[in-house]
Amino acid sequence: MSLEEEQDGLFGFDFDEDDFETKKERIIPEQADYQAKIETDGWFHESGKSIDELMLEQHGPNEVKNAIEHDYFYKRYDRALTTALGYIRVVKTSDQCKVTGTKEITDIAMHCAAKLNRLDTLEELLDLDKSHTQDLGLYLVRAKFYPLVGRYAEAIDTCVMYHKERKLDYRIWSIMADIFIRSAQRSPASNAEDEMRYHLANLAMQRAVHIVKTSRWKTNIDFVKRRLDRDLESLESRLQQTIDQGGNADKFVEWMSSISAADQDKAIKASGLTEFDWQHIVWIYKDWALRQDLDLDDDIKAVKDM
Repeated sequence: MSLEEEQDGLFGFDFDEDDFETKKERIIPEQADYQAKIETDGWFHESGKSIDELMLEQHGPNEVKNAIEHDYFYKRYDRALTTALGYIRVVKTSDQCKVTGTKEITDIAMHCAAKLNRLDTLEELLDLDKSHTQDLGLYLVRAKFYPLVGRYAEAIDTCVMYHKERKLDYRIWSIMADIFIRSAQRSPASNAEDEMRYHLANLAMQRAVHIVKTSRWKTNIDFVKRRLDRDLESLESRLQQTIDQGGNADKFVEWMSSISAADQDKAIKASGLTEFDWQHIVWIYKDWALRQDLDLDDDIKAVKDM
């Protein structure tokens, strides 16, 4: 008896090959090639549904919003504007749509309309919703776009309201300069010597440059210094343009101080400022005078400290 047979008998095992079943081979199914929609650039353009349908779905408005922003980012302004106008239309007219605000989409739509020079559409969008009275960003956008449709008085009104909340934002003075120049070029005063809008533009650019130079920029940070240098260079270039156009802030200040109550209406008409709210012109004059007084005080203090 062999050793193997002896051991089997010793332990009482009686194995047969049939007692062992071969384990069935496990077949692993191939996984489908899946890619999340969010990882596919522009997936929200492929829904195949109309804006009216999407806007009533739970996540539809976000898809439409993504499509608008995506088109705008890639400079497809015409398609972005068309979609944005559809978005706004559904929100304004459908009781079933759960979206309540259109501010962000209206903002994008205005930028698209401006870039496409669709000024009629831009003007409609400017008049669409003025309920966001506390939104300073909206003030800034409107101040930029009102001049494009010839509404210079409203543009200055918006600038003044914005400045009262953000006194150190030089951009609003740069925008004011552009407003006065556009107004002067569209309807020049009958007497060029009385043209005050170029003088106001020069004053506004001086204020913008002054704010940049005196603001507490953290110039020890490289990208901040680069931003400051770039912005200052651009502002000084625009300031020079106002000078080349005959702008002189001192002439505006001198003119304002010489106007008598009896001659005020006649003087305003001759100056080309009739379309503007006179109180806003007075406000600009007073702001300039106050700034000059503060600068003088600073100079006096500096001399005393020497």
